[in-house]
Amino acid sequence: MDAITKSFLNEFSLSKNYRRMKESDQFELFVNYCVINKEYDSISFNIKNTLTGRATQGIDGIGIIINNKLCESINEIQDLIDMNRILNVQFVFIQSKTSSKFSGTKIDGFFRWVKSFFSNQANIFETDEMKTFIEMKDFIYNNSKYMKERNPLCKLYYVSTGKWIEDANLKNIIENNIKELDSTNLFESITFNPCDAKILQSMYRKTKEPVTADIHFEKKVILPTIPDVKVSYSGMLPFEEFKKIIIDDTDKMKSVFEDNIRDYLEKEDNPVNNDINTTISNGKFEFFSILNNGVTVVAEQISGAGDDLTITNYQIVNGCQTSHVLYENRLIKGIEKVNVPLKIIITDNPEIKSQITRATNNQTAVEVEQLEALTDFQKNLETFYKALYEDENKLYYERRTNQYKNCDIQNFRIVNIETQIKVFSSMFLNKPHLVTGYYGKLKKEMGHTIFDINHKLEPYYVSSLTYIKLENLFNDNMIEDNMWRYRYHILMLFRVKVAGFKIPPFNSNGMIKYCTEMLSVLDDNDEFIDVIEEIIDLLNSPKFNLNFNDRKTCERKITTDLLLDYFDECKQLTFDFTDLL
Repeated sequence: MDAITKSFLNEFSLSKNYRRMKESDQFELFVNYCVINKEYDSISFNIKNTLTGRATQGIDGIGIIINNKLCESINEIQDLIDMNRILNVQFVFIQSKTSSKFSGTKIDGFFRWVKSFFSNQANIFETDEMKTFIEMKDFIYNNSKYMKERNPLCKLYYVSTGKWIEDANLKNIIENNIKELDSTNLFESITFNPCDAKILQSMYRKTKEPVTADIHFEKKVILPTIPDVKVSYSGMLPFEEFKKIIIDDTDKMKSVFEDNIRDYLEKEDNPVNNDINTTISNGKFEFFSILNNGVTVVAEQISGAGDDLTITNYQIVNGCQTSHVLYENRLIKGIEKVNVPLKIIITDNPEIKSQITRATNNQTAVEVEQLEALTDFQKNLETFYKALYEDENKLYYERRTNQYKNCDIQNFRIVNIETQIKVFSSMFLNKPHLVTGYYGKLKKEMGHTIFDINHKLEPYYVSSLTYIKLENLFNDNMIEDNMWRYRYHILMLFRVKVAGFKIPPFNSNGMIKYCTEMLSVLDDNDEFIDVIEEIIDLLNSPKFNLNFNDRKTCERKITTDLLLDYFDECKQLTFDFTDLL
C-alpha cells in the first residue's frame, strides 16, 4: 500500500474510531465508505451496514440505493414505496483488495458471486448480512410494478491498491461477464468500475469537499443590499443550468436540501407536487415560471464574473418539491424550455438562513407553526450539542445533510437527524423494533412525541451519546457481532437499568435529573462497560430465549414487550439485572 493511501486510511480510521481494527478490516470499511459516498453523496451513513459478513466470499460490500436513499431493510423500502409510489433502484457491489494486482481470476470471481446474488442459487450465501440483502433484492423485484422510470442500475466496483492498466485480457473478462449479467434482463444498465490507488484517493478526497455548482445565470438581477447578506440574486434559470444545482455528474440528486426532516411527498397525494408535475407532463413548459413559487438557494460563497457563477457550500431552503419533480421529469422532451424562478442568497449568518427557510416555505402542506417550531428546535439542538463537553463525549448535531463535510471533526462524533430520531425513539419511547423503517415515516408516526419545541434537550443528547459509545464497543470487538441488530434494544435497557423504568415528562426538570443519572455512568467508561455487559448477559439469558438465528426477532414488537414486561413500573423503578439471570 502506497504512503498516500496508507495516510488516508489512517485518517479515516481515526475519524471513525476504527483504530483497534485489523488493517484489512479498516481497508474494507474505507473502500465501502468511499464508494457508497460516491453513489449516495452523504458522509453520515453507517458503513457497517454495507458489509456482507466475515464468511462471505467474493463481495465485500453492498449498497442498495432507492429513490436517493441508502436502504437497510425491506421496511425502509416499503416506506419509500408508500411515500413515493415509485422505485428507482441502484445496486452497488464492492470488492476490495489490498494487493496491487488486478487479477483476472479475482475479477471473474467477483462477477460470479454477483450473478449468484441475482440467481435462484442465492441461498449459497449464509451470513445474516447477505440474507438481508437478498431479502431486499427479492422484495424489490416482487414490487417491479413501481419501476415506472427504469429497471435497476447495477454497478460493480473492484478496488485495488495498484494501478489499473487497460489490459486486453481483463477487459475481455469484464465484457463477457457484463453481457451475461445483461442477458438476465434485470437491469437498465451494468457498469464495472476498476479503481486503483489514485482513483481511491480521489474518491476519499471527494468525501471531504463542500458541494459546489457552476451555473450560467443570465436572466438575473442583483437585489438591494441586505444586512448580513453578502449578495443576492433573483431571476430565471433554464432547466439545463438549474439541474447542475440539484443533480451531480452521476445523474443522482445532490444532498442539498436544508430541512431534511421534511420528506419529499409523493406526487399522487400531494397537490403541490401534482400541480407541478401536471404542468410539465402536459407540455406547458412556458407556464412553469408563472405557476411556480420557485427555488431559494442559500450559499456561503460565490465566485465568478458576469453570468458565470460558482456557488459553494449551498443548500436549497425552499423548493424541495419543485426540485424533485423536475428531477423525475428531467428526461421529458422539451423540458429544456422550463425556466425555474430562482433566488440565490449568499450569507454565513445562521439566523438569516433560518429566517429565509421559515419565510419561503409556504407552498407545501407544512403548517407555518409546525415549520417554525421544527426549525427552531433543530437549531436549538445543534447549539446545545456544541455547548456540551470538550472531551471524548463531544458530539455535533447535523441538522443539514453534509453540514460538517469539509470540517476537521471526527466523523463518529456527528449525529444526523436520522440517527437522532432512531436513538431517541428507541431509548425514550420504547420503540427499538420500529427503527428499521424509513426515519421520515417514523417521525410522522411519532408526531409531537419527538422534536417538540417544549422538550428538554438532554434526552436527545443522552440517547446519541449512549449510542455512539455503544457503537465504539462494537468497533473495538468488545461486543459480539450478533448483538449489532439489538443495539437499539440495548439503548432502551440502558435507560431502564441506570435511571429506572418510569420516564418523567419530556418538558420537566425531572427529565434533566433523569438524564443526569445516565450521564454519570456515561462519564465513567469502566462503569458504562459494566452496565452494557450486564445488558448483554440479560439478552442472552434463557429467561428471554431470544432466537438470534431469526433476523426478524429484533423487528417484532413482542420482543420489546418481552423485555419491558419484566419491569413493572408500579412495583419497582430500579432493579438489579442479575436477579433476572
